[in-house]
Amino acid sequence: MADLEVARRLWLTDRPKFEHFAFAIASILSPTIRRAGIFAEVHHRAKDMDSLIKKLITKPHHSYRSIPDKAGVRVIVRYTHEIEPVLEIAAKLLDRDTPENKATLLEPDTFGYLSVHTQVKLRADHELSVIYPASQFQAELQVRTLAQHLWAEMAHNTVYKSESMIEPLNPQVRRRLYMLAGMVELADYEFDRIENEMPTVPEFQLLKSLERSYYKLTVRRSDPELSLEVIRLLLPLYNEKPEAVAVHLEDFFSQNEELLHQIYAAAEELPEHSAFLFQPEALMIFDLLKKERLSVRESWIARYPVKELERIALAFGMSFE
Repeated sequence: MADLEVARRLWLTDRPKFEHFAFAIASILSPTIRRAGIFAEVHHRAKDMDSLIKKLITKPHHSYRSIPDKAGVRVIVRYTHEIEPVLEIAAKLLDRDTPENKATLLEPDTFGYLSVHTQVKLRADHELSVIYPASQFQAELQVRTLAQHLWAEMAHNTVYKSESMIEPLNPQVRRRLYMLAGMVELADYEFDRIENEMPTVPEFQLLKSLERSYYKLTVRRSDPELSLEVIRLLLPLYNEKPEAVAVHLEDFFSQNEELLHQIYAAAEELPEHSAFLFQPEALMIFDLLKKERLSVRESWIARYPVKELERIALAFGMSFE
């Protein structure tokens, strides 16, 4: 077993460095994940002292130097189909190992922790590699869905973290745990299926298209119920089928992407922005304001406060005066 007192002294010195390193890895990944249109929570951390010591006690084959997850970055996505794109982004930006999908390690009739893990380091040509050389600094990257995160968080400090830990329980309790684990995993698959099937409804199709662009600009959550209301209100102004409007708005976003990034970066610092600005349909409003300003205003005032529309227009550099 590693000398725990030596490990304590070393970690007191090293932990701030690994905390900054984890932050650097998260900062590298976050903008590219966002620009891919993936809504994700990106967290980073360096191990707490007690966590590091516990690991050295429970994993005696590890030394202080060999512990692979002194720094960690966790990316939580909404759907299972978003995990692979995040891993591909990590491979493009960092020196990434082969991912390990914990689900593939489970037998069909067992349950346990679900997540994808991989080790990442800075590439030799990265400007920060002088400060955080790959020979000394690596981070464990975890990519999981919200459903997997729920199970992991609930199981973290309980007896049902893994199959081996529930063996002493009576059969009825074990069966309930199997059912619960299966429900969480089923929910993951069903959320993914529903996400793929929802675009068959025209206004949902348009909203999903807008979300892909919107989440390239910000990580702020939107209100989908409000989005659908606004889309239904303004969609008739296009006189086109929703799928054609979706294609048009994707082109509109591509043509104005640089400007939109500037607008949303500035809006993050302004408390007086419109409540509708941090909504995917704001892109639709921007497009319509450029060509149908009076028609948009006429439709808008029948349902929403005109001041909110004026604030959106000002954010996009327009005025009704």
